[in-house]
Amino acid sequence: MKHITTYLLLFLATFSITSCIEPPLHLPGQEMKIILPQVDTDIDVAWDVHTDVQVKYHFGWDETDAALWDSLEYPMPKLIEVRRYYTGENPDGAIVGKDGFTIDTPSFRKYFQFGYYNLLFWSDVDFKGESPNVQIDESNPNNVIAYTNGSKGFNRRSENDDAIIGLHDQPEMMYGAYPKDVHISENLNDYEYDAENNVYIKHIEAILKPLVYMYLVQIVLHNNESIVQDVDGNAAITSLARGTIVNTGHTLDDACMVYMPTRMKKGIKIDGEEVDIVGGRLNTFGLCDMERYDSNKGTTYQGGRSDLHNYIYFDLTLADGTVKTYRRDITDQMKKQAYGGIITIDIDCMQLEPEYQSELKMESLFLPTIEDYKEVIWHFEI
Repeated sequence: MKHITTYLLLFLATFSITSCIEPPLHLPGQEMKIILPQVDTDIDVAWDVHTDVQVKYHFGWDETDAALWDSLEYPMPKLIEVRRYYTGENPDGAIVGKDGFTIDTPSFRKYFQFGYYNLLFWSDVDFKGESPNVQIDESNPNNVIAYTNGSKGFNRRSENDDAIIGLHDQPEMMYGAYPKDVHISENLNDYEYDAENNVYIKHIEAILKPLVYMYLVQIVLHNNESIVQDVDGNAAITSLARGTIVNTGHTLDDACMVYMPTRMKKGIKIDGEEVDIVGGRLNTFGLCDMERYDSNKGTTYQGGRSDLHNYIYFDLTLADGTVKTYRRDITDQMKKQAYGGIITIDIDCMQLEPEYQSELKMESLFLPTIEDYKEVIWHFEI
């Protein structure tokens, strides 16, 4: 697993006039002082959850998909925000000093005062538009929040329905790490001596992990004998976290509905059957009140909210030219793959109209598209 390694370099200044001096610790009685140490920090991304895209994701991922929605990799961030919270000589104490800066390389060097630090790292989001969807609230250094704002044109379905609460664009991919109580000590015994460079080194390790998780959605259309002609690209998943705590990776407990674009591919064979597939990629902070991913606990939901249901809403353009919106419950799939994965919905096109008539009773929902933010109207039968 890749990791962040922090090296603390303590340079020794001596006051002896001796022309040839061995390393200071070898000279009894020699006066010395330790100047403020420098910290060399090397940053890398660690992520050990892998999805079998080749076998399970029948929608595939071609050049058009990559051009629209990027690759299926968790990329190395290009910019990283660094915050240093100084607590003096008190571990877990109140913050008495702080500073911050942005780096564009995987390593940097800064001077540190003696005492304790909490170090917060998060990646600047990689976005393509004029401004990123993710916002950062640093008002509480112990709980820095990454979140998205709701889009315009939203109507709630009913006061007691958790399916649609807020409507948000996808967060951009980002990462975070939070090494706490990093002790910059004046005691040379806390460091390793590097005789070649005449410095003392302290090693600190932390893991930079995703704060946003990736889902690959595929809606498999069986028996589609020209019943579904195309899609207009609109889909959304409900009861997803509105944001996350950057320090811990724990998601917020308030739910929102996240919009995702889709496209349709025809004539794909699965186990000898020819089907059409509507697919797309969704980035999300995760499920509500969810703990950060722990490889020892697996990928199933680790959190405190069991009352919410995840529904996917998606548009299909039918043979008569009408666009209708359908809903499916994907709660079980989402909780089994709480940190990203493949979500599959099987649709028998011969049964589309009856299911639509019986299931959906709601008001119109207005969604801005990801590409141009024009209004798109979803029609639900009353």
